[in-house]
Amino acid sequence: MSKGVAGVLLCAVAVLAGCADAPTSQKPPQTSQSALTQPPPANHAPPDRHVDELFADPRLDPIRDKVPLVLHPGTVTRALLANEEKPTPPEKQAIKVWMSIREQAQQYQLEHQGPPSARLVRTRQLVTRAMLQLYNGELTYGQFARRIQELDSEYQAAARQAYR
Repeated sequence: MSKGVAGVLLCAVAVLAGCADAPTSQKPPQTSQSALTQPPPANHAPPDRHVDELFADPRLDPIRDKVPLVLHPGTVTRALLANEEKPTPPEKQAIKVWMSIREQAQQYQLEHQGPPSARLVRTRQLVTRAMLQLYNGELTYGQFARRIQELDSEYQAAARQAYR
């Protein structure tokens, strides 16, 4: 197993073990909106510009039109859902960068917005698992997009229920 893949798996194990929000030297996951990120409740300000800048990283360009890097309304498009390709080696490198940027964004939000809910932590863990499945070629881009869409729908429905 290569060091890069081992690093991605180690990161995922930490996230899946529930350590995503504990301060570490490898900044835990959290981003700007929804299941991939931090869905702002109705009383929170919009995502910070810093998070948007993180996701503007050109190293993400190989996958930018293949995955919803940050969920906002309408980001899971028909084109994403229809893509039945699996990641190429350069796209796998971009997925590793994406995971790292996602962690940085989540750490930034932890520091500026406080800890996420248990529901959001669990959703993020499931998203990380889906990202690893995409990276490992177990999912196509379309399958990944469908999974993310499902996770986001489940999260949003639970959040609406909780706010009633």
